[in-house]
Amino acid sequence: MRRCRCAALGACLILAIAAPQGAVLAQTVDELYEFGVKARQAQHFDEAVEFLRRALALKPDNADALVQLGFAELGRDNLSAARDAFSNALSLAPTYRDASFGMAEVEFRSGNLDAALPLAETALRAEPGNADAATLIANIQKAKQAAGSEVRRSPAVPAPTKKPTSRRPDPVAGLMEQGRRLRAAGKLPEAEKVYRRALGLAPKNTDILVALGLVVGSSQSFDEAGLFFDRALAIKPGLLDARLGKVRLAIWRGDAPSARRLVDGVLASVPGNVEALELDARVALLEADYTRAGQSFQRVLAADPRNAEALVGLGDVRRAEGKEEDARDAYSQALAVEPGSFDIEQRLAVPPPRKWRLDLGSEVSDLTSGLGDWTDSSAGLSYRLSPRTTISGRTRLATRFGRTDVQIEGRIDQAFSPAFSAYALAAATPDADFLARYSIGAGASWQVMAPAKAFGPLSLNIDARYDNFADTNVTSISPWVQTSILDGRLGLSARWVHAQDDIGTGADGYVLRVDLAATPHFNVFGGYADAPEISDGTLVPTRAVFGGVSWDISDPLTLRASIAHEERPRFDRNTFGLGLTARF
Repeated sequence: MRRCRCAALGACLILAIAAPQGAVLAQTVDELYEFGVKARQAQHFDEAVEFLRRALALKPDNADALVQLGFAELGRDNLSAARDAFSNALSLAPTYRDASFGMAEVEFRSGNLDAALPLAETALRAEPGNADAATLIANIQKAKQAAGSEVRRSPAVPAPTKKPTSRRPDPVAGLMEQGRRLRAAGKLPEAEKVYRRALGLAPKNTDILVALGLVVGSSQSFDEAGLFFDRALAIKPGLLDARLGKVRLAIWRGDAPSARRLVDGVLASVPGNVEALELDARVALLEADYTRAGQSFQRVLAADPRNAEALVGLGDVRRAEGKEEDARDAYSQALAVEPGSFDIEQRLAVPPPRKWRLDLGSEVSDLTSGLGDWTDSSAGLSYRLSPRTTISGRTRLATRFGRTDVQIEGRIDQAFSPAFSAYALAAATPDADFLARYSIGAGASWQVMAPAKAFGPLSLNIDARYDNFADTNVTSISPWVQTSILDGRLGLSARWVHAQDDIGTGADGYVLRVDLAATPHFNVFGGYADAPEISDGTLVPTRAVFGGVSWDISDPLTLRASIAHEERPRFDRNTFGLGLTARF
């Protein structure tokens, strides 16, 4: 018994002496990573995998450790584990060259030559002197040529019997790569079909489920996208890619509170995750917190200067801040990283914002009972001081029963967030005959519900105004609700109107309106009103039917036409109007 104990003690001493001294005591991520790399370089692949997995247990979002693990698994010929390691590294750092090269090696060894070649070419483009990438490309091309020779071989000349040198190609991996390319090219319907074919072959493949969720979500099928992400999470609870997909889905819906809650949850578990930081910036952009958005994108670029998505995001921040030149510079840098990217080219194709807007309009009203005509014309000019602030001025020329008034108005509009905005105005009429001598007004709009698949955003609005006439004062208040359906093409609004003068006489009514986008450039509207009109300080009960069209002749020019029929106690009024809007 004593001899056995001595032998065991001796064996332990020998193992302790044989093992690298630091490796036995390695506890930190850096130490474990260092010994893992040394073990891989010495071709001790099992030992390398052990050290690297211990490092990743302490820091799961270490892209460098994931790449080294992938190469160690390649050394053990464990292609499935290598694919997972490289894929996770690319999800953290999409432009990581070694990860792309490693994935190319996995696809080559799996026999997926069509998937391997573009990955290897990407690695070589990023680092033209990479001899390993050049060798791999040459080997892939030789293998493709050999495969072509086998296809062209005459049936009369049998192929020599030989041992297979590669595994059977994985059709799922090939479809995944094809779908990725189609999605990058902006061909979403085609990408969706390819991913659905892959899902038919592997119904529980979470990578396919997440990819499908992203594609159908990009096509605004938000509910179905959520189901794909939920299916992936049911198979692998806590799956990072699916959790990030749900953050993207909330962003696409415009649901900033949900997006913030989800991304904060991800960052709490993986604080240095590059994609989570990018999405944190996107949520901040949705919240109009441009400072935080810019900081998050800069953190990503500090770790990965060639991260195209972060460069695009930084461009979006600069564009939202009104810094168009800086935005285009960031987009151009991103396009240099990802040449031919559909999303980036679309952003660069957007014309510079037009800060000035001119509105001209004129109406002619025919009154019954032989009362003649009224006219009402206006000219307005507005200037966008910043993406959130616009100032404007308007002059109105009106005639009633042979009398003419000229009114001058100033207004400021301020967006406090993407969901809340407000305005204030003041107007004056020198030597007023029938218009108010002066007026002040204010209003606000609050988007209480983000767009969904069936309905557009739901907004609650309110307008209030005080008019001072020569012999009376009138206060009016008008809350109203607005939404849309059919992917935003049909707008609906309902307004309640309450007006009261200084002696307590009040009147109430309502206005209903429908707007239809018949084409992307042609809109039609119509509605019905049963509400008081303020005429020369008097509250006049009025019923009206109205309608009109607007036509975007070009990006800077819109033409408008309208018609209305009013019924008043003393007369009826038929109104015809024309107008135009020019942006420059």
